[in-house]
Amino acid sequence: MEAEVVSFVEHELNEVDLKSWRSIKESLDSFLAILPTVLGFILSRLLCGHLPMLSTRRFLLELLLIGLPTVILITVGSAYSYIYSLVVLLAVLVYIYGNIAPNPPNFVYKVGKRPIVFTLLRATAYSGTCAAILAVDFPSYPTDYRKSRTFGAAVMDMGIGLFVVTMGLVSHRARSITDLRKLRRSVIPLLILGLARTIVITYIDYHQDETEYGRHLNAFFILGFTKLLGSCYSLLVNSDEQLLGLSIGLLFLHELVLQLGLSKFVMSSAPHEGFFSANREGLSSLHGCVALYLLSIYFAKWYTSHHILSYQGLISKMKRILFVAILCWNLVFISSFLTGIARVTFSFGYVIWIFAVSLSLIVIYAFFFELKLLRPDIYSKKSTGDVVENSISLPTFVESLNMNGLTHFMISNFLTGMVNMSLDPGHRNDLESVVILSIYMFVCAGVVFLMLKKGIRVA
Repeated sequence: MEAEVVSFVEHELNEVDLKSWRSIKESLDSFLAILPTVLGFILSRLLCGHLPMLSTRRFLLELLLIGLPTVILITVGSAYSYIYSLVVLLAVLVYIYGNIAPNPPNFVYKVGKRPIVFTLLRATAYSGTCAAILAVDFPSYPTDYRKSRTFGAAVMDMGIGLFVVTMGLVSHRARSITDLRKLRRSVIPLLILGLARTIVITYIDYHQDETEYGRHLNAFFILGFTKLLGSCYSLLVNSDEQLLGLSIGLLFLHELVLQLGLSKFVMSSAPHEGFFSANREGLSSLHGCVALYLLSIYFAKWYTSHHILSYQGLISKMKRILFVAILCWNLVFISSFLTGIARVTFSFGYVIWIFAVSLSLIVIYAFFFELKLLRPDIYSKKSTGDVVENSISLPTFVESLNMNGLTHFMISNFLTGMVNMSLDPGHRNDLESVVILSIYMFVCAGVVFLMLKKGIRVA
């Protein structure tokens, strides 16, 4: 509780101090803080890839490589997170370049409708969010990682943004009213979950930070409304290519409204009374969410526009993504001084930051999983010689999240509430924190692993 007060005071003191290095430092630190999870996926592929996908032994080994480092490095070992990432990264690179043969010259990469880099990005969002939403209640969780109440780019600020991106990457542009009618299968469940969460929290009088999404709104509502509004707006364009202009235009318009006074009102100390004022954080962020959602759909369509790429073609695509990522990071730094980075309003700076983080992760995953860690298999022959297609085995941990990611998220939310009501995490020492969080991660991951093993898909 004291840590939360300190965090609140620090962010309040910096609320109007936009022209500082704080947000820039936070944006970079937050990206580096999620690298242990990324490296955990890579280590799992290297060390466990030879084991059967549905092997319990493989699942437990992957949990040790992914879950345990994540728990330790976001709590008691946070001071050593950068050192761990550097050492593991160097070890992985040395091993790859010393033991894995380069791809053959006739290598061909099959992108597919659901690229593995999108699956890995989605797993990163679910895994990181699962760990953070409970870890934040323990004293050992770093104050700098907690969600910003006004301006800032902390680790926990990335959660909802990455969820919007991953939702956009697997969505399609609505082309007609008929497409809108089909949305009920994906939007209504999210709205029902949002309503259920609000009712339960109100009934049991569970503490909820109103400066996050407002008094009645939550992440489920935001995602549901984002998908609904995004699909409606996409009817305004005639092609996937036009989504880029629509998303950027909507983002600039959103930022203009924020600068005209909406941002100041949302971040003010005005009481949360009346529906609009009580939920001003969530409502004011919607158009920023929609802009990021549409931008993600555009990127996904561009990324999958060529289903088969040569080795040089894949390298060229990665270079273009890297160039855009660097451009976005520069815009993030500029925004930190001009308009600020604010998750609470999904400002221009925040949207660009999340997109920069997403592109950076995609480049990292593409380098390792699409270039270095795949297993080539000959699948056809032409007059020019053998044509080679990739065959990649993703970690079991990732595949289970890919099949039932939303289920994993709901379980983690439920267990977070149970732990808070029964174990009093705010008064636990370092060892107790790590033990409780490790068991929590094991249960959340274990349930979706068993569902993967039984072939059960819920959401």
